[in-house]
Amino acid sequence: MSITSNFASTQKIPREAMQINKLTKSIAGYLELSAFRKSDHHTGYFCYNCIYFIKPNHCAIVTDEGQDLHGNISNEIAPHGICSLWTPNNDEIK
Repeated sequence: MSITSNFASTQKIPREAMQINKLTKSIAGYLELSAFRKSDHHTGYFCYNCIYFIKPNHCAIVTDEGQDLHGNISNEIAPHGICSLWTPNNDEIK
């Protein structure tokens, strides 16, 4: 699709629905577990296995910016991270 495309969306999504306030990493209890960076993320309580995780490195309810509970700043939600809001995604867990 070119920049000059005449595409017009037919979705009728209210603007308010597009402006979701996300929680900060510290409020969500997010930790980035660097020791598990190269592990199998399909097993365990990792962000990768959470229903809120948006591949490759975002979350639907937690912001990418800011410090995790250890004070680290990565500006992403890592697949090897975890937070207190973790909810299993049965399609990813093996």
